[in-house]
Parts: sequence; C-alpha cells; structure tokens
Amino acid sequence: MAKTSPLVLDAMIVTGNTKAAVKAAGGGSSDLWTVPPDQIHYDPRDNVRPLDQDRVRHLAELMKANGYDRKKPLGCFVRKVGGEDRIFVYEGQHRYHAALLAILEGMPVDKMIDRLPIVIDEAKSVNRVNLIYAGITNNDGEKLTPLQLAEKVIELQELGESNAAICKRLNITEQTIRDVLLLANAPAALHKLVRDKVVSSTLAIDEIRTHGGDKALERLQSAAAQAKAGGKAKVTKKALAKPHTVKSLDPQAKQLLQALQSVLHDPVFGKLSPGTIAGVHAALTPHADLLDAVSTTRSKHPIHKPNEHGVYTDCETLKAPLFKRTNKHPVEIDLAQVDLGKWIFSTSYAIGTAAGSGPCKLRGADTTYPTRGQAIRAAVQSLRKQLDQWNTRNAKEMPGVHAWLEQLWTAPDPDWTGEMAAEVAK
Repeated sequence: MAKTSPLVLDAMIVTGNTKAAVKAAGGGSSDLWTVPPDQIHYDPRDNVRPLDQDRVRHLAELMKANGYDRKKPLGCFVRKVGGEDRIFVYEGQHRYHAALLAILEGMPVDKMIDRLPIVIDEAKSVNRVNLIYAGITNNDGEKLTPLQLAEKVIELQELGESNAAICKRLNITEQTIRDVLLLANAPAALHKLVRDKVVSSTLAIDEIRTHGGDKALERLQSAAAQAKAGGKAKVTKKALAKPHTVKSLDPQAKQLLQALQSVLHDPVFGKLSPGTIAGVHAALTPHADLLDAVSTTRSKHPIHKPNEHGVYTDCETLKAPLFKRTNKHPVEIDLAQVDLGKWIFSTSYAIGTAAGSGPCKLRGADTTYPTRGQAIRAAVQSLRKQLDQWNTRNAKEMPGVHAWLEQLWTAPDPDWTGEMAAEVAK
C-alpha cells in the first residue's frame, strides 16, 4: 500500500507581531481610519445601487452575532457641506446602514461597534464620474442589473463621458450600451416587470429590439397575466405569442404592409408630424419578421433644387425626439441630394444655453456623399463634435439626443453598393 501523508486539520495558528511583520515586509503606514458610525454621512446619489433593506437587515443580524468585520472597510470621501468637512460613504452602504441598525436595536457589549474602519479617497480623484465607475466596478461580485447599468450609463453620458470611454472603463461593448439604453427608454411599466423579476432583462431587451417598447410591454404584460393564471411567477420566451408567419398574410394585408413600408422609406418621411412617424414605426415594428418577405425596393431619391441663394430649403429633415420640457426638437439634420449620388447635409441644435445652425448648401464636390446613409453618418459625426462642449454635455436633452444619434449611426444604408465599398477600399 502506498504511503500517504495525513492532512493536518487542526494545526494551531501562532500569531505574530503586526508591526514587526509589516516592517520586515517593507510595508508602510496604512490609510485606514476608524470613525464613529454617527459621524459618517450618506447620500443615496453617491451609490450606484438602490439600498436593499432586506440585505441591511440580514447584515445587521450578522453583526449582532459576530460584530463588524474590520477586514471590510467602507469606501468614503470628504465633501464640503456648509463650510464643514464631512465624511460620506459611497462604497459599502449596506454594511454602513446595517451597523447603524444593529447599534440602534442593541448589540452585546463584546460586539459593540464604537468605530467603523474606512478608507478615504484622495480629494483630487473625487468627482461624480469616478464615483459612478468605482461604484459599478466595485459591485462586480454582485453585478448590477442591466436596468441599473442603463441608469448609470445615461448619467455618465450626461456628465460628458463618451461611449468609448464607458466601454473601456467598464470593460463592456458598444452593443451592451445599445442594449441597456433600449431597456432604459422603454415604458416605466416594463421597467417594473423587470424590477419585480417577472421578466428577465435579456428577454425584455429582445422583445424591445424586435417589437418596439410599447408593443413589447403589451406582449410581456399579456404573457405575465397568463403565467400568473397558471401559477407561475415568471415569463419565459416560450410563453410569448409567436409572431405571424408569411403564410398567414393574405394578399390585402401584404399590400397594406408594402404601402406602409413605402411610406417609411419615402425620402420626405422625416417631414411628417412626430405622431405620424411614431404611428408608422409602431405599426411596422411588430411585423419586423415579415419585412424580408415583402419587397423593400425603394423609389429613387429626388434631386433637390436650391433657392436663388444656393440654399436647399426644400430638403429632407430628420428631427431628434421632442424634449418634453421645451416641446421642441433639440437637434435637426437637413439632407439634400444635389445631383444623382451626391448628398450634402447641414445641422442645427438648441440645447441648454447652446445653439448652432448652418444652411444646407453645396460648398464643393469634396463635401458630398454618395448615399443618403453616408450623409447621415457624416452629420452624426459632426454633431457629436459640436455637442462635446461644456454647455451641452450635461444638458437634460443629451441622453435622448445620444440615443437618437446612435440609432442613426447604426442604421443600415440600403443605397450602399459593393462597387462603392470597393472604391473606398482602394
């Protein structure tokens, strides 16, 4: 029989001298502070995750039984309030509130919490952007839900962070940002289904991408009611109503769908009223699975004519969604085809205290684009640069504008051809 070495399961731990060990290791003094709990302040806006009272209760009971684990300090920073320097917690909010609750309800003398260990960030590194990034990455063990992530992505965008910077610092993709923003812009009732865990975030995003926010809500609410009637708490993908198939389209329905698509692809579609535009999208989005089966052949874009000053006033206009507070479109893009396969654009915006506009005018052959889609993408690039300034970055209109520009940027270009791609590749 081969010899084996017995496991030592009860080896005694012989403790040593802390200061001597740190000195021998070449260590230095610690930045760990200890502060009375009632001298630490809290602002929910400094924390990326909403406070979960059930978790606070659970941790409070653990602290009553075991005391506070000093190996888990709170992350804090110092904020000036009314001329006073005050310590605010931004990482470990549940442990902080649990300690207060345990103290309030009474703790054993040997477990009493007189001071809480904290680490204070350097003042030069403290700003709202860094607090958000730290809050998200420090919660990586318990990941934020897509809806919680969306709320923070929008806040970062409002603070002037680019999507590229957000992707890099959070190690996420542009697609993740697009997905969570789809969810963020969905109806509040759909958010509630996600928060109540009736519908998973992934399923909600899939439904919104396929059917649009309002139709997705209708489908998910119907499925939730059916699930509840059947004694189930959650909606699964299988429970959702299956979309129509091409075979179910009678000739009249197919003809109507083709007509509606023609309206959608009409070059002056952007000039229709917002309600009409929304109605066309709402009618077509639930039938996205049928669109490939219906002809999408586009009529030729018209050649626009300039006025006596060379300005193309009778052109196509794309408008960002209405901003409810001002009841205005914060951004507009004018598009004109000055000759066959030669497009130009101009932009205008009125956001916060900033405004800018320019005429839709031909300024030379080198400023034209071969397709409408390429002109739109160039306009998006131009607007992103124009709006990256101090008096627009934090404006309330910007989240909606960012989402609209992203939709334009990622939209397919039906007029782009293989020959054009080959020409560009030369």
